Amino acid sequence: MMVSIVLMYFGHIAGGISRIYVCLLAIWAFGFLCSFRYFLKKILIKCNMFLEPVIIIGAGKTAELIINEFKNDIGLGVNILGFIDDDPISKVLPQEYPILGTFDETEEVIKKTKVKTVLIAAPGLKKNELLKLVNLIQPLVKNLAFIPDLIGAPVGNMQIERLYDSQLILLKIKNNLSRRYNRILKKIFDTIVGVIIFIPIAPILILIAIAIKIDSEGSIFFNAKRIGKNNVEFTCYKFRTMYNDSDKILENYLANNKKAADEWRIFRKIKGYDPRVTKVGIWLRRYSLDELPQILNVLTGNMSLVGPRPYLPKEKNEMGTYLNIITNTLPGITGLWQIRGRNEITFSDRLKMDAWYIQNWSVWIDVVLLYKTIFIVLNKNGAY
Repeated sequence: MMVSIVLMYFGHIAGGISRIYVCLLAIWAFGFLCSFRYFLKKILIKCNMFLEPVIIIGAGKTAELIINEFKNDIGLGVNILGFIDDDPISKVLPQEYPILGTFDETEEVIKKTKVKTVLIAAPGLKKNELLKLVNLIQPLVKNLAFIPDLIGAPVGNMQIERLYDSQLILLKIKNNLSRRYNRILKKIFDTIVGVIIFIPIAPILILIAIAIKIDSEGSIFFNAKRIGKNNVEFTCYKFRTMYNDSDKILENYLANNKKAADEWRIFRKIKGYDPRVTKVGIWLRRYSLDELPQILNVLTGNMSLVGPRPYLPKEKNEMGTYLNIITNTLPGITGLWQIRGRNEITFSDRLKMDAWYIQNWSVWIDVVLLYKTIFIVLNKNGAY
C-alpha cells in the first residue's frame, strides 16, 4: 500500500486527490486488515483449523507461562496435544491437557502421535540432560524449540550469532530506545496518532467535564504530580473521580477494614467498593475514561501513548533499581501492565512489566499494545 501511495504522488498519478484523504485511507485500511486478520484467526482457532499440533516437554511454571502466551496471542495458532513429564509441578495443566508420558517415554510418544513440533519447557534441566533430549528428539521432528534459563532477560531485541568453531551461541541485546532515531520515531508516532485520537474525543471530554461538575463539588480535573522521563516530575491530567476529602475517607476506611488495608498494601488499589469514588467516577473508571485528558500530556510531550505507568513521587523508594530503567523513557497512557491485568497486578509485577517494555521496545510493540488496549477497556478487564 505504501509503495502504491508513493508511486501515485511521485508519478503524478494522484491528480487532485487530497493527501489527507489518502493518509486517512491508509490508516483505515491498516486497521481493517489488522481487525480482519484478528477475527479470521479467531474463527479458525474456534473451528480447530490450520493449527500446528505441539507437544510440550515439562509441565511446570514455565509451561504455564507458555500456555498463557498461546491463549493471549492468537497469531501463534497451535494445538497442544499434551505434555511429557515425570512429575508435573503444575496443578492446573494436568486438568486441562493430558500427560502423554514420562521423559523416558519421549521417543515412543512422538512416534505414536506423529507430531512434528516439540517444545522443551524445562529451563531447570542440566546441560547434559537437555542435550540428550535435543539429540533424541531432533531426528524425529521438523521443529524443535526449547526455553533457556533466561526468563526475565530482554528478548524483544535479541539477536543470535553462532560461533561454529567453538560451538557457542552469542546473544546480542540492543537498547532500541537509546538510539536517537528510534526516539524521534516514537515521538512522531505519538504526535500523529495523538492528534488523530484527540479530534474525535474532544466533544466527549466536554460532556464528561459537565457530568463531573453536576455530580459533586470540586474541580473537573485531578492534576497530580507524577514521575516522568529522567526522573523529572510533571503534572499528569486526569478527570476527578473522587470526593475532595478522599485522603481522609481512605484513612478511615482502611482503619476499619482489614481486607481493604491488605489489598491497598499489595495493589495500591481497592478492589470492589471504594468509598472515595463518586457516582460519575465509578462509570469513568470502569471504562478508563478518567485517563482521556492524558492525551493532552501526550501532545505537550510529557507522556507517550504507550509506556510505563506514571508513578507517584512517593513511590520512588519502593521502585528500587527499577527507577532508573523506568525513567529512561516517557510514561504512557497504556502499557504492558494495562493489557496484562490492569488493577489485578501487584505493584512489584507492574515494575517488572514496565522494565521489560523499555528493554524490549519496538514500534510494533506500541502498535500491538494500543490495539489490545481497545479490547481490554471495552471488556472492562481488571477495571474498578
